[in-house]
Amino acid sequence: MPGIGNERVISHGMVPFPSSHEYTLKPRCFSSCGGDNSGCRFAVIDPLDHAIAYPLVLYIHSAPEFLMRIRLFCALASYSILLAFWLCGISQTEAQEYDVVILNGRVMDPETDFDEVANIGIQGGWITKITKDPISGKQTINATGHVVAAGFIDTEQHGLTDWGIKVNLRDGVTTQMDFEVGALNISQWYAKRDGKLQANFGTVVGQEFSRMRVHDGLKLEGPDVSMPFFFDFRAEAAKDGVDGWSVTRSTTEQMNKISATLDEGLREGALGVGSTIGYAQHGITTYEMLEAQRAAARYGRLTAVHHRFHPSASTPTEGPTGANEIIVNAMLLDAPLQIHHNNDYGWWEIEEKTQLAREKGYNIWSTWYPWDAGSGNAGASILAPATWETSMGYKYEETIYDPQNDKYLTKDEFLKLAKEDPGYMLVAFSPPRKEWLKEWIKLPHFVVAGDGMPTVNSKGEQLTWDSPFEDYAGHPRSSGSHAKVLRLGREANVPLMHTLSQLSYWTAKHLGDTGIKAMQVRGRMQEGKIADIVVFDPQTVKENSEYAAGKNGLPSSGLPHVLVFGQIVVSDSKVLKGVTPGQPIRFAVEEKGRFVPATKEMWLKTFTIDSGGVAPRKNAAPNLPASEDQSKLTPKQNLSEQFWWGDHQRLNDFAGYCCEYHQLQARFAAMEQRRTLSPQE
Repeated sequence: MPGIGNERVISHGMVPFPSSHEYTLKPRCFSSCGGDNSGCRFAVIDPLDHAIAYPLVLYIHSAPEFLMRIRLFCALASYSILLAFWLCGISQTEAQEYDVVILNGRVMDPETDFDEVANIGIQGGWITKITKDPISGKQTINATGHVVAAGFIDTEQHGLTDWGIKVNLRDGVTTQMDFEVGALNISQWYAKRDGKLQANFGTVVGQEFSRMRVHDGLKLEGPDVSMPFFFDFRAEAAKDGVDGWSVTRSTTEQMNKISATLDEGLREGALGVGSTIGYAQHGITTYEMLEAQRAAARYGRLTAVHHRFHPSASTPTEGPTGANEIIVNAMLLDAPLQIHHNNDYGWWEIEEKTQLAREKGYNIWSTWYPWDAGSGNAGASILAPATWETSMGYKYEETIYDPQNDKYLTKDEFLKLAKEDPGYMLVAFSPPRKEWLKEWIKLPHFVVAGDGMPTVNSKGEQLTWDSPFEDYAGHPRSSGSHAKVLRLGREANVPLMHTLSQLSYWTAKHLGDTGIKAMQVRGRMQEGKIADIVVFDPQTVKENSEYAAGKNGLPSSGLPHVLVFGQIVVSDSKVLKGVTPGQPIRFAVEEKGRFVPATKEMWLKTFTIDSGGVAPRKNAAPNLPASEDQSKLTPKQNLSEQFWWGDHQRLNDFAGYCCEYHQLQARFAAMEQRRTLSPQE
């Protein structure tokens, strides 16, 4: 239990303290304390979990006064100690100066439906007061005529450079995370960014990176195996002419190595597993996808997926079929699921299913962004003729736009680019989205995620913090998605409380329900919640970015003030350089992982009965010398494992149904039939 010796303390609020941690109280004296610590404020410092800075404000008083004024209740739970301090009899006229006050704004909180003009007092990074009474602070924001709301939360930001974070702050995004591509080496990834970013940050562990290690032989070491370097790794993987991560099916051994890598990332605190199976639909088998979701489920964490058939409109590979795969897995594993950018064909069916799943108690939701075009690299399978022309029915010269050269590409130009520079970023238009957008802004739990892309100029060079906004060459969703949703909602008379839920609350709610403590205190405008706040003009807020060259990265307007963890990072529509209050959003590191390898033997023990008979099992292994240990064989030697889980291309029509003896009989029968039909053979 935190303490400061025999000092006398009083406080307000109810704050959980994990019992396995040790805490210190760090004094911050006001000049009026007179040296006796009377009136000193203390901050609770948690050395292990920097994702939460506990909102405890402590004051020192004389012992008799302390004994008369408070009652202290302590409760010890398995994971935390809950301290409640009840202030009694303190004069309401006692003056308090806050770190920051936001005055006369329309405070809106979707969770409680609070919607009133009020003043907000912020202390130590937390909202400690919402009141109509006059308050004062060291810094004051006049929010008259503006909405004061929880900072927006985005789980699909791939342009997480200093410039990318900067332009998203101008769009009101205070928490910027990548749940699609993710990262590897999770502890190193967080350590490099701790205390250095202007917005809150977090990541999942990436399935695609894990497959690159196994199928392309990439080492992928260090703290930057993530965006914005992702497409460099894809290009490296393709140097031998084969995108192994995309097209190669895993053997049992390989699948277990991939799953073990995912587990290690989860052990180190990753927020879940991120999957780009839509770019690896030929390589990732349904069982490998189940194993990836199971890896996250062992920790109770989410899998966030760009599903297998996004955005196909053709049977039997239409989009909802890909969503069905991961929804079924999530429900059977009783695990959280986020479906990425559900803004193409079949979105209505997928949304219906997510709503039905939530009605049954499952934590399943999906994301969208408000643009009629997507973005991807030239080598992406989605843009290949088989999908783009055959399945979607689109023409390259009408839909594939090169933002760096400000032109549409013909099919020949596209194919040439895809061959020579598969990592090159393109914009891909989807005409039906113009009508669909009108409905997306009205769907509950359909949360906004900008899917912001790598931040480069027309030469493909990375932008720096000081780079002009006009230099960005890419998709405008990287800079204006959230303000655009506010504008669209205003023009369609969508209740603003609903729009704010799409932008922050529902994301925080779903993520908080997975156990992420940092999300349980974000996305809300309430006392005792973290002060990630955006102040905007509901009548004028809008995006300024568009597809035309030179305008892709223009910042949004009408959002003059943004706070991250109680610190002003955007003031009068200017991002303040060098102010880096961004907090890590992560789980605590665990001592041991939870990986369990998939094996044929374990499967049989789990899902079949022990009959004690000698009947051949499906795909039974050929007889091997008794002294030979199958676990030490190479994948090609271990036929039992190969035929059980992977290497499906080695199977013939009979292998899935017959033992080896009957397979041999079938082969002889087939050979005899061929000789009968073709005597010359």
